[in-house]
Amino acid sequence: MQKFVQESWLILVLGIVFAVLLAGAQTTLLPRIQVNQAKALNEAIGEVVPGAVKTETVDLKPTYDRNVFKCFDAQGRFVGWALDMLGNGFADKIRIVAGLAPDCAQLTGLKVIENVETPGLGNKIAEAEWAGQYQGLDAGRPITVQKHPPVAGQNEVRAVTGAMTGR
Repeated sequence: MQKFVQESWLILVLGIVFAVLLAGAQTTLLPRIQVNQAKALNEAIGEVVPGAVKTETVDLKPTYDRNVFKCFDAQGRFVGWALDMLGNGFADKIRIVAGLAPDCAQLTGLKVIENVETPGLGNKIAEAEWAGQYQGLDAGRPITVQKHPPVAGQNEVRAVTGAMTGR
């Protein structure tokens, strides 16, 4: 027992050193992380709302606690909406940007901007092929998740894994 106590000081010291290093890295890199997150959000908005080059943030709190963006083209014409969304994944939170037509009747695009899902399985949601199946879907009707390829006009998408089927 005495040997254990004598040798445990090293573990305690290493724990403190690594905690200080991690806190320092977080403090030092936080501004850069925030800039990169804002850049990823702006690029995603440009992808999910065709023609969008400028946005205005619309505050819908407390009804909706994430950002909603009113999107405009280079001439200042209203071209659609972008919604910053956060949901639960298997491993952690998944952050998605969805685009809506100006009348909110159709989805114009979907882009996953943050996820830590299983490589080769759950993280397939970040691929353009999976996200592309949402483009043109009716935003006023429920979207059905299926194992099989989606049927045109049925507001269906194909699941990445079997986890969401049958809902």
